[in-house]
Amino acid sequence: MTKSFIHFTSVSIFAARKSTRIKMIRLNKIYLLFSTLAFSGISLFSQTDGYVGDAVSGEKLWVSNNCGSCHQVYKKAVGPALKGVQDRHSVEWIVKWVQNNEALRKSGDAEALAIYEEYAGAAMNLFPNLTAPNIIDILAYIESVPDPATAVAAGPTAQGPADEDNTTVFFLLTLVVIFAIIYLLLGKVKKSLLRSVIEKEAGSEDSFAPKGIAKYLPSSWASMNPVILSLSVTTIIGLFGFSFLYWFGMNKIGVQQGYAPTQPIAYSHALHAGELKIDCKYCHSTVEVSKSASIPSLNTCMNCHKGVQASEKYGGETSPEIKKIYAALDYDPERPAGKEFGNNPKPIRWVRIHNLPDHAYFNHSQHVKVAGLECQQCHGPIEKMEVVQQWSTLQMGWCIDCHRNRGVDTDKNNYYEALHAKAKADLKENGNQSKFYGPDGNVKITPAMNGGLECAKCHY
Repeated sequence: MTKSFIHFTSVSIFAARKSTRIKMIRLNKIYLLFSTLAFSGISLFSQTDGYVGDAVSGEKLWVSNNCGSCHQVYKKAVGPALKGVQDRHSVEWIVKWVQNNEALRKSGDAEALAIYEEYAGAAMNLFPNLTAPNIIDILAYIESVPDPATAVAAGPTAQGPADEDNTTVFFLLTLVVIFAIIYLLLGKVKKSLLRSVIEKEAGSEDSFAPKGIAKYLPSSWASMNPVILSLSVTTIIGLFGFSFLYWFGMNKIGVQQGYAPTQPIAYSHALHAGELKIDCKYCHSTVEVSKSASIPSLNTCMNCHKGVQASEKYGGETSPEIKKIYAALDYDPERPAGKEFGNNPKPIRWVRIHNLPDHAYFNHSQHVKVAGLECQQCHGPIEKMEVVQQWSTLQMGWCIDCHRNRGVDTDKNNYYEALHAKAKADLKENGNQSKFYGPDGNVKITPAMNGGLECAKCHY
């Protein structure tokens, strides 16, 4: 039946008047043009050209590359204040400056030389590891930072990192839907023209009209064998479904990024680590000598809170959170000296936030003591968090990226002295491979060169 319909249609079209055939040809060209535009539009927006920075990723890069050690957003520090830097320089220039400002100066660039002279020849570090999108993300973060002079004082929320900007994805999906509708409408028009040709040349074609779902599809699909059409649609839906399940399984299952549970005592890192600038290692005292950073005991809290009780926030009365510490220790400051602690202490049931799988091994002391990493490298801006959250994904790929890209300060770290010396010698023997050289011209050793990618390091 289907073959007869196709044959009859072909004969009818060629028998139609020349003007009708010309209209059909023009329509086919328009039809093809819209289909091409749909796919080329998607391709265009998938390129890095016109890339819109992601402030969330930019903040992570700002922390991981220690940008804040030399720059502040609103105040001049070692380097200039960076708010509005895009108004002073083009994005292309900023990318070149950050990646290799030395080469930019040597090229005779006037802006680069002016900055170098302004800061009395103090050269900025080179960051060849940062790609153009990375730097645009950092610029987006800089522009997103509110002015502390006008911003309303409020601590970070407990919802975790802000959701990624989905504007581009939404735009692309909208574009696909629009072109799909145009595609279907053009198919409908084409089918109507085909019907008019058939009716003029051979009478009614009701007996050949598509049935069921086929009548809502473009004519090229409607004429397909129903079995082939069903298999095609099922295959397409299956591929989309499988792709989504694969993506979800790889990126969401077991990943608790943003997890910020309510703790039995509302301890504020923003107050203690941020405002009061208490060193993280004072409370997490085993972080340099043990696999675990340890949960501080309440006795550590009492080192301060035996004396620090009253709070302006509560009208000079003891804070409710401090009272929870006292209750857990069965401590009463009103009791006679030496008898403040009772005999009925109760443990605090803290909720674990960062929880690696059982088959993954991680040692805090090796990263903090040996590698010299700051807490913020993995835990984000902990000194700004009212409620602690899991900042990083803690996925294996995230760890591997760090091992591949982060340089080891071999001058201040003699823990792997022999391995560092061997790696440097091997690299020099293999020629001047620029990617292994740091900003100072010395060989850049990464954890990956010290066996940081060996499976048994974390999965023995």
